[in-house]
Amino acid sequence: MNILPVELIFNTLVGGIFLLYWVVVFITLYHLTRFGIGVQPKRFAAIFLLGVVILFCVSIFAYVNVDINSLLNKFTS
Repeated sequence: MNILPVELIFNTLVGGIFLLYWVVVFITLYHLTRFGIGVQPKRFAAIFLLGVVILFCVSIFAYVNVDINSLLNKFTS
């Protein structure tokens, strides 16, 4: 019986966190654009979307540069 690799478990966990992040972003954007009266909430929604996309790209670039095995070795030793 093979044990699941640590990378697979870690990648699945991070993927779930990213999915939850985008669900919360969608709910926030929906409420800003749907229930906001006038132009100002739509501008806030556009600024919010731009910031969310930038933060997501930064987090993806940071995650790609993480070496899971060396990080795991630091915590176990």
